[in-house]
Amino acid sequence: MTSLLLATSLSLLSACATATTNSRGGRATTPPVTSTPVAANRYVDTKLGFSLELPPSWTASSEPGLRASPQVSAVTLSDEELATHQQVVIGIFQSAGMPEAFALRGTPTTHIGPYPAFIDNRMRGVARDPCLVRIFLAGTDYVMATWCSADAAAAANEFEQLLATFRPAAPLFMPHAPPAPTPVDCTEVERQLGYGGVSTTWGRTLATSPSSGWRQLQPGISICSNDLSPDLYLFQCTELVNRFLYEEWALPHVPGSAARYFDYYQDGTLYPGVIRDFPAGTYQLSSDASQGRSAFRPEAGDLLIFQDVNNPAGGWTSGLTSSPGHIAIVTGTDATHVYIAQENYNDSQFFLALPLTAVADGWHITDLSGLSHRIVRGWIRLTVSL
Repeated sequence: MTSLLLATSLSLLSACATATTNSRGGRATTPPVTSTPVAANRYVDTKLGFSLELPPSWTASSEPGLRASPQVSAVTLSDEELATHQQVVIGIFQSAGMPEAFALRGTPTTHIGPYPAFIDNRMRGVARDPCLVRIFLAGTDYVMATWCSADAAAAANEFEQLLATFRPAAPLFMPHAPPAPTPVDCTEVERQLGYGGVSTTWGRTLATSPSSGWRQLQPGISICSNDLSPDLYLFQCTELVNRFLYEEWALPHVPGSAARYFDYYQDGTLYPGVIRDFPAGTYQLSSDASQGRSAFRPEAGDLLIFQDVNNPAGGWTSGLTSSPGHIAIVTGTDATHVYIAQENYNDSQFFLALPLTAVADGWHITDLSGLSHRIVRGWIRLTVSL
């Protein structure tokens, strides 16, 4: 059980002084929050008070999170008239420390409406399911938004126009207790991405919620089979991880291939893992001892990252192959094993035990996939309570 709380991390960040500066660097300037009437087509988050103007035929589904911090919320937007299978997810981290966390990203490269912003798209080559990614600061709201679909690149202008309508909570906003979220099953996940009403031969349920395999993370979520899936995203290993983070902690979608969640090398160049799109202070990274020095022992709730590299003997710095890698959720540990939940591995080992060994440089987890170029890169801990 992790002892770090996202609320604690955000509170610590809030102790940092906030300021504004010019375009040469440092903290970004954001416009003051003003109170405006709420239009009929405007979504207002009952937990954090932020709002967005929805285009005609669009709907919003909020996600307060089963165990989320009171300073984190997320929403999924969908176009009821759209025939393609798209996913638009917006996650908000709200605290006085968020301007400082945003400043640590460096100088913003663009604006979303009045807000300083960064672009970190994950398109083909680094993602199976192409995603537009925008990160911006609106007052004390750190916003991470993704638009994922096969034709995501063509939606960039529409995406930014939508995000430009974002407004932080009005000064007199009073939060309301959100209803308890209901975990979705495999059929509902398909429906949400536009496969509802279609007779499918894929997406078979492998494990329900609750299930003993979730161990310390009870009640867990449904695990679905990827066999025969025609979709770019359902049911990849990253789908399970994103659904878990979203339903449990109201965290935004983490786009890109599994291998690139953690820091990686590609063609001799070091790239930061996509998890670093989250605010500084809301995550921690630990290398497997075979790839460096472990910062901490794995525990339930961590994300376990596998990379396929050019030279396994040389480790992760030899660079990624064309394989997307793999990711799993740590459901528990004991003295000798790490227990994981995973999708798109096979239909019988969706829950699996991997050997865990204490060594001089920390902890080593043994991969059992049998893939010759696969390494255990490390694990990511999101600083939320479990």
